[in-house]
Amino acid sequence: MPLGFKMRLSLWHAVTVVLILGLAAFGANWALARLVRGQVDGALMALASSEAAAVLREGGKPTRVHEAPPGTAAPSFPRLDKFVQIIGLDGREVARSATLGTARLPASPPVLEALRRGETVIQTVEDFGDEPIRMVSIPLEVDGSRYAIQVATSLDDARAVLRAARWLFLVISLGILSAVVATGALLARRALRPIDEVVRRARGIGEMNLAERLPHPGSQDEVGRLVETLNEMLARIERGVEAQRRFAADASHELRSPLSRLRAELEVTLRRPRDRAEYEEALRSSLDEVERLSRLTEELLGLARLDAGEGRETPSGPVPLTPIVEEAVSRMRAEAGRRHVKVFVRPGDDLSVNVAPGAASLALANVLDNAVKFSPTGGRVTVEMVADGDEAVVAVSDTGPGLLVEEIPRLFERFRRGSASRSVDTPGVGLGLAISRALIERQGGRILAENVVGGGAVFSIRLPLG
Repeated sequence: MPLGFKMRLSLWHAVTVVLILGLAAFGANWALARLVRGQVDGALMALASSEAAAVLREGGKPTRVHEAPPGTAAPSFPRLDKFVQIIGLDGREVARSATLGTARLPASPPVLEALRRGETVIQTVEDFGDEPIRMVSIPLEVDGSRYAIQVATSLDDARAVLRAARWLFLVISLGILSAVVATGALLARRALRPIDEVVRRARGIGEMNLAERLPHPGSQDEVGRLVETLNEMLARIERGVEAQRRFAADASHELRSPLSRLRAELEVTLRRPRDRAEYEEALRSSLDEVERLSRLTEELLGLARLDAGEGRETPSGPVPLTPIVEEAVSRMRAEAGRRHVKVFVRPGDDLSVNVAPGAASLALANVLDNAVKFSPTGGRVTVEMVADGDEAVVAVSDTGPGLLVEEIPRLFERFRRGSASRSVDTPGVGLGLAISRALIERQGGRILAENVVGGGAVFSIRLPLG
């Protein structure tokens, strides 16, 4: 069973604390051991130096170890727990302290060799009787003869101190670890409580209550930013779902109307026998409705592909703008001639745009189709290309009835048809401009609409210059 985030956080916290405490205890033990060993070595060196000074003062062959000062004074305290021995550099014993008893401090060949070179040797002897010792050997020359003074002390007390310190470090570390783990678990539970509440509330939000929002904790920390981000995402999802609902409702309505008219036409025609002319008129009317359904279906499929990201052309580099405009105009020549509307392209600069030619041409063709449909018989549609900063502007103006100011903000919505189109029963379902906007925006451009002074409307397609 996988561990939860709260448990993983607590475990990682505990592991980190264990590592930190282990490193701290190891470092403290190393420092204490170094300090204790330094103090032992310092005491041994001091005693060895004082013994060497005493031997030099007396002169002659050293025959005794100065365990007690001259006179009636008590023995020197630093010597009570020390072993002192004087040897020749051949390893022969010359004198030793009473603390040694019958034992003898070791002098290995490597140590003797180092002493002959005048070096001071500090070493640890693990098997001196039944206890380990720390020993200092220093060379000494008296009246032309060379000797070595060896001073040693037991390491039992020092190692007992280190063992006690290790146990103390262990107990303190366990206590700190227990306290930190318990505190970390408590803090993790308290810190993640707002997230648990967010998760609980988020699980209750479904398709039917997308308007609900997650409760904000009131702070601008990580949890607050998470809640804000999730609420913004819910708002986008709500707008998307609402747009899909409106789209489905509008599409159903637009499909229902021609289907209802087609069914009524066929039912009326089949109620009684008719002559050839009446059947032809009924079939012609039905064909018009079928064509309307075909156009609507094609536009709906185009929008669905755009929404799904299919067939989205990407710019391959700067392309000339004039051929794109000429191709779109050529598509509308036949429809414009049928409606007796003239389409003019004003000469402009040779501009290059960073767009996909096919997508830009289709978007412009839809705008031209809209302009031709709303221009009266004998009207005029003008296409102009100019540069404006880092954008190329393709302006399509007509001589139609113009736009209502209140309708302009929603002109590019799906299935949105203006009052002018409804008043003159202009063919269309209100998807052409929506498709154009989607195509232009996905090429990095934008499309705007406004009225022309004196009548008519102008649609400005702004594309990034290449």
